[in-house]
Amino acid sequence: MFFLKRQLKKAKQSSAPAKAFRGRLLSELSLAYDQEYGCPQRRPFLIQFAGVSFASLVLFFGMGAGVYAYESPQVTEGHPLYFVKSGLESIQGGFARSPEARAQFHAEMMERRLAEGEYQLPHRPDRVPPSLDEAAEQFEQTISALDEGVKDEMRKKLIESLSLHRARYLELSVRVQENEEETGALESLRLRVEGHELSEDELIRLFEMGRRARNQFDGR
Repeated sequence: MFFLKRQLKKAKQSSAPAKAFRGRLLSELSLAYDQEYGCPQRRPFLIQFAGVSFASLVLFFGMGAGVYAYESPQVTEGHPLYFVKSGLESIQGGFARSPEARAQFHAEMMERRLAEGEYQLPHRPDRVPPSLDEAAEQFEQTISALDEGVKDEMRKKLIESLSLHRARYLELSVRVQENEEETGALESLRLRVEGHELSEDELIRLFEMGRRARNQFDGR
């Protein structure tokens, strides 16, 4: 009996989420709250919300399921743990209230959807277009958040990240489209930024990586 208890204890410890992961997630939520309310000392809503929301997910974290669901690109719609992943992302998005926090959140969500599409490509290529559609939506949401006012340094970093994301988006869309007739079926990301307050320099940087990727595909 003692041996069995010891083995169960070891299994529980090995499957528990890393302290660094839990600390990073809570740090992101805390930072988003501070950016929105400018109150780094008192977080009554954060404490109350965390007490309710995280209590409902503590079992999954305790088993390591929450960590896997949150971080794995294999967890997509239809996966048994998808509701855990979508729930955690909803919580994260709920705390992203300032323009800067929302821009960072949506940029991260675009990267996540691209990673999911890249994983699905060799297994279920029919599921890649929905991932691309969601990635494009997150791209536009990021640009919309930038319009609302983000510090220059952070704005520059986000534009550079979006440029890399767009290159991945273009590569994945080309790989999943089987013939020239289907090329362009997905809405151009350039169309999604029309009407937004982007400078000419930002537009150039935003689409430069995509231009290089397209030239590689065309053999130039």
